Amino acid sequence: MFSIVALCLVLVTGNHGYHIPEVDEEVDYTGYRTIRVDLGEGAAAVVREWVDSERVDVLNEGVGQEADLLVSPGEWEEVTAELDILGAHYEILSENIVEDVLQERQQLLSVVPGVFDFKNYYAVKYMHAHLDALAAKYPTKAETFSLGKTYQGRDMKAIRVSTRVAQSGSKPIVWVAGGIHAREWVSSATVMYIVNALLGEVEPSLQSQFSALLDKYQFVILPMSNPDGYEYSRTSNRFWRKTRRPSGCKYNYETSDGRCIYGTCYGVDPNRNWDVDFGRQGVSRNPCSDIYPGKRPFTESNTQAMSKWLADNARQIELYLSFHSYSQLFLKPVGYDRNPPVDAAMHNAAGSAVVNAIAGTHGKIYKNIRSVELYPTSGSSQDWMYSKGVKNAYTIELRDTGRYGFQLPASQIIPTGEEYVRGFLAPLATL
Repeated sequence: MFSIVALCLVLVTGNHGYHIPEVDEEVDYTGYRTIRVDLGEGAAAVVREWVDSERVDVLNEGVGQEADLLVSPGEWEEVTAELDILGAHYEILSENIVEDVLQERQQLLSVVPGVFDFKNYYAVKYMHAHLDALAAKYPTKAETFSLGKTYQGRDMKAIRVSTRVAQSGSKPIVWVAGGIHAREWVSSATVMYIVNALLGEVEPSLQSQFSALLDKYQFVILPMSNPDGYEYSRTSNRFWRKTRRPSGCKYNYETSDGRCIYGTCYGVDPNRNWDVDFGRQGVSRNPCSDIYPGKRPFTESNTQAMSKWLADNARQIELYLSFHSYSQLFLKPVGYDRNPPVDAAMHNAAGSAVVNAIAGTHGKIYKNIRSVELYPTSGSSQDWMYSKGVKNAYTIELRDTGRYGFQLPASQIIPTGEEYVRGFLAPLATL
């Protein structure tokens, strides 16, 4: 989701003015609060100004003219005073976000090596080890492979699941991916749950349906699309969104010899880095921004690896699903044009099937909308896939609607997986 999370800025004086150390530091969220603001009465323009000046972080623009803001203790009084002057309604979602961050970190410490039970959020190495373990356990149905390496050298590990998997190369492809935005932990956990369901590790009542699908399709699944960013969000900045490659100078200010005046920025938004309507809408030119798309398409190792594999196999891909959080939305193409695409009726049918299946599981209500109705965006993976001829290319925003946001408790991983396994089956029935 759209947000701008500032780097932890430590200013020191040098011969060339103020600069920031080349390695950004752990972010302390003590005293930070989250609020939901109604964007009427001129509030939208004010919030945009705050975002551009890095006074607040927008966690989720939502639907229906409201925005969830992360506000530092230093900005709290001025921000709320300005909202009061505007007469803009707001409500506090969390009084002290650091309590949730610390609880999460305690939960992470409870991980038992060798156990993968969907009761916690796991490090990349444990996700990858579990994929390899599944492939070893089901050698006729699953195989792992690498799409490439990230900037920091981590593997982009995927798993292919199909009946007689070694001979499945000519079958149509269902692509499923999660974790492209680092802080959206439940997206990768849900994709891992789908892998386990396909192989019969969970959801025994659905195995007859999955068996028929495995005969027909090859499921190519990438649970972790941004391993570098994800690990950084676990250790240093819980609200980190982007990749981790140095991406430029803050506000693009640099000396004549190329040194950054106000600090080095890190990362590119990997879901604005795709070559479709690139750099036009829903982006920022400030390399420190969370929605910085990069200087050109496919600057990042992970988007290069994904796009190459997807382009090479585009003719076989019948369904593309990219999992995100949060807001409980089923998002349809395209994000950069308000005119409905030619396949809008098909998209509407798929979306209706998905949200109905989810509602019938645990009663959670998802909205079925086009991406552009959320906010205009350029350079998304979904729209790039649609431009390559994959008519069924969708983005899913998982639980919740704002109480926990990106910090969805681990106790909700399994119910989220349960409802989206059923939601996952729904669009396959419409193909």
